[in-house]
Amino acid sequence: MAAGADALIGDGAAVSGTKLRTQSEGESQVVANPRVLTTPNREVLTNGLPDIDGAPGGTLPGLGILADKLNELPAVLGFRVSNPIREHCFVPAVSAIAVREPATHDDLYTPIRDEDLEETPFHAVKFASQSEMHTLVTEELSTWFLDQLPY
Repeated sequence: MAAGADALIGDGAAVSGTKLRTQSEGESQVVANPRVLTTPNREVLTNGLPDIDGAPGGTLPGLGILADKLNELPAVLGFRVSNPIREHCFVPAVSAIAVREPATHDDLYTPIRDEDLEETPFHAVKFASQSEMHTLVTEELSTWFLDQLPY
């Protein structure tokens, strides 16, 4: 997922001009241009945050949930939105296993090495082969988990 990409766009009259964007790294990064029945649009900026939305780890369709709920409202209310990016990183892999703080791009995106796993407080760690929805129970992870049980 590209940092700074439009993730949710206001199409209806009540939210026209609204944009929610994926997080970009750096100073004065625009993450939102909210507008609800008001003008002009306001910019919401972040400072010093990493580009976390596309990081490897557990995902959440938070923007998709928001879009679905807004689009369920009667069209006459003017809250229709487009949603080109439905999900974002919810729990970065480095944070989930407590191997390093997710403070920078490099912290989030540098692959976790076998040596790094010695720093985690967990006895055993298994990553999904791709980023999955947070807490999704897959055959791959279930098989690994069952193999860890003592006989």
